[in-house]
Parts: sequence; C-alpha cells; structure tokens
Amino acid sequence: MSIKISKAIAFVDWNAQIHAARPGRSLDDVRVAEATLCHVGRTLGKVLSKQAPDIRFLLTLRLYHGWHRGYERTDRRKAVISAVAGADFSALSMKPSVNIRPIVEYGDNLYSAGFSRFHHHIECHLPNTLRKRLDAADEYEEKMIDTAIASDFVDMAHREPTTWLILMGEDDDLVPPVMIAEGARLGKPGKILLIRKRPSTQFLKLEGLSVCP
Repeated sequence: MSIKISKAIAFVDWNAQIHAARPGRSLDDVRVAEATLCHVGRTLGKVLSKQAPDIRFLLTLRLYHGWHRGYERTDRRKAVISAVAGADFSALSMKPSVNIRPIVEYGDNLYSAGFSRFHHHIECHLPNTLRKRLDAADEYEEKMIDTAIASDFVDMAHREPTTWLILMGEDDDLVPPVMIAEGARLGKPGKILLIRKRPSTQFLKLEGLSVCP
C-alpha cells in the first residue's frame, strides 16, 4: 500500500504560542523559545495526525513576530535562532506521520513582495515590526504582524492549491484570511485549518475550519 505524502505550511503567530505554551516566568529568552517551539511542534503533530491519519506530512514552520526593532534583530529573534539550531526536528511533532523540516522560515520575509522592497543587509521585507508605543514611551508593540500573516496565507492559498495551510493564532483579525483561503481552495485537495484555543462564537461560522488542539 502506497503512502500519501502532502506538503504543509504552518503560519505561526509566535507571540500567541508563547502564551499558549506557558513557559515558566523565570526562564530566559532561549528557554522560552525552546518551550514554545516544542509546544508548536506537538500541537501540529496532534492536529494533523488526527485530521488525516493516512497522510504523511512534510511540514514547514513559518514564524511571525516583531522580529526587528528598527533594523536590529530582537532578543526573541536571536533566541528562536538558537532554539531552532538546537532542536531535534525528527521528534518535534511527536508523531511519525508529521515530519517538521529543520529549515524554519520567518514572516518578515514576505512570499511575494517585490525584490526591490527587500532589505538585503537584514534579509527581510519588514524591519521595525517591534516599536515603541505612541502612548507609552517605555513599552513596545508589534506592527504589521497580522497583515503579514494574512497576506502570505491568502497568497499561498492561490499559489499552492495542493499544500495544506495551517494558521496558528488566537486573534479574530486572522479569521478573514482563513475564510478567504478556504474559499479559494474549493474543489482543491489542500486543506485549510485554523488552530486556536479561543472558544467558538455564535457570530462566526467556523465549523470544520477552526480546530481546538
């Protein structure tokens, strides 16, 4: 019996997954990144193996966060790079049917943005995604993260109709792009999934689209 193999991409709101992983408050940035990466891997393994137990997945992680303060990499970006370098990707999903690639992508490098928009010295399209709040000078906030996820997600839904696309995020702002991607995939084999712990709401029809891990 032949084994069906499918490509999959997980679009991960990293900040939301840090909260979901619940790492200890005393941990440094690298240990937080390691715990979050393990949480993401286990969650994806659990969901995909349950959704399609007869498919072997080759899964790419694509992480979105405020990775640059100005043009400088943030401590969290450096921590994730360290965590990825030390991770055992062969066991990360804890499911033999879900193989996570050791080459991790970062969402500040957009899939289809023009070459002229690329900052070669920092290898991304979107610097300054972590910046000081206008109403609180000593606090920082993320910018362009949800729209970057939405843009890449819908773009890939059209460009790779057979690839499974999974969005891991809690914000309702991420629901419209998932719905659009699903609509673009009607009749196509690649499935669209939204993974989030947020309870379902009477206002949004997410049955069969949203999965609670």
